[in-house]
Amino acid sequence: MDHYKKKSEILAEEISKLPYGEIIYHSKISDILSEAYGSQSYRQNVQAAKKILLREYGVLLESIRKCGYRIVEPGNYVGQSLKHYKRGFNEIKKGSDVLSHAPVDRMTPDERDEYRRVNDRAVILQAAMTGGVVELKTLARKRTPFVPKLSG
Repeated sequence: MDHYKKKSEILAEEISKLPYGEIIYHSKISDILSEAYGSQSYRQNVQAAKKILLREYGVLLESIRKCGYRIVEPGNYVGQSLKHYKRGFNEIKKGSDVLSHAPVDRMTPDERDEYRRVNDRAVILQAAMTGGVVELKTLARKRTPFVPKLSG
């Protein structure tokens, strides 16, 4: 029956059986996928498996440079999510930098209109993201003024 499954599905299924904290080495992944480590097909199958693992099994992998992947412990999911939010925020900041240094004086009237529309929204988005990042960091702390500690 496995011959009808995609390689990424087989990999996800195998990894889902492992305990939290377990390291799965690139060599083991290569064996499961029958793909050479570092090949395009290997990378694509691993990325697809990571999505399947998270969505279908609630399992998150973190990369261990030049080694493989670790199955993230449940208590580390918040920290991992904050890393992704921060990366997204950094990309928004890069986009904002591009707009703030745009040669507006050399744009046509139509281009300036487009610039203003996008820039106005980008300023609002960046402000919202800045507030959101601060809020997420605050909520991730063990004790916050917003959330009472739950017993149990």
